[in-house]
Amino acid sequence: MESNPYNLKLLDEKPSGYLDADEFFDLLNRKKVPLADKDNLPRFANGNDIKMFKVKRIGSGGATPTVYKNPTESKIAEILDNMKNNNNSVLGKEILKKKKAKILEIFDKAQDQAESRTSIAEKVAESLDVPCNRKLVSKVLDEQRSSNLEKLKKIS
Repeated sequence: MESNPYNLKLLDEKPSGYLDADEFFDLLNRKKVPLADKDNLPRFANGNDIKMFKVKRIGSGGATPTVYKNPTESKIAEILDNMKNNNNSVLGKEILKKKKAKILEIFDKAQDQAESRTSIAEKVAESLDVPCNRKLVSKVLDEQRSSNLEKLKKIS
């Protein structure tokens, strides 16, 4: 039996304005929306409120193809913004690595007692244009620079 976890409507043919899995995956890559692989396209589309349908397949082999509504530029921008703030997405993981590196860079360049966790978080957020909080700064410094924490400014 064919699985249909998103209860998608089955159409006779692909409607205009919709893309098959390969076209949709290629479009996302061109728009710099990184995905690990094509296997999770239905979950990705469902999670980002992109309309999709099943289309009757030609022949008897393989799975029933899914087609996806072509997302607008504003929808792509919204998806990218959501991915930046999600540490489990491919883009989010890349940004988290950059945040950690930037935290260490700022800490290592700082003079004694010149920076606090909050000021480091603000500088990281400003330079990478993504949110950063002092909880992440504290975690990174505790893991990577625990012997030098006296270098931080004490907030009383």
